[in-house]
Amino acid sequence: MWSSGRIMGVAETENLVQLDVPGRPASYSSAAEAPWKAAVRAAISEAGGGPWGGRFSVLIEFRTPQARNANEVWDLDNLIKPTLDAMEGIFGLRAWNGPAQAADDRVDHLEASKRTADTGELPGARIEVRRILP
Repeated sequence: MWSSGRIMGVAETENLVQLDVPGRPASYSSAAEAPWKAAVRAAISEAGGGPWGGRFSVLIEFRTPQARNANEVWDLDNLIKPTLDAMEGIFGLRAWNGPAQAADDRVDHLEASKRTADTGELPGARIEVRRILP
């Protein structure tokens, strides 16, 4: 189990939720974005709780499948955006006059990494969300 702690030795945090999202991570503005967002939302729904108030720290480890061809690559920044955009069940919705969006502007700390899934391991992501304490 993971524990609350400090971000870079400065801000204290409180653990809110740890998710394992099975599925093929998708890049922003790709054909696979909608199924990936649905998988993230399903994992959040299954975990329960939320949405929470406050500011957040998010840690994400993406497990990408083996590339099917030389053009199939995953840019880390493009994996992050659709993932955070699907997390309204944790962050709530942004208070503005535009279309409904996750309030991911309340993420003040983000750590992300990617790796190829090991043999026998499902692609997906492990996501930890912590609230930054005042």
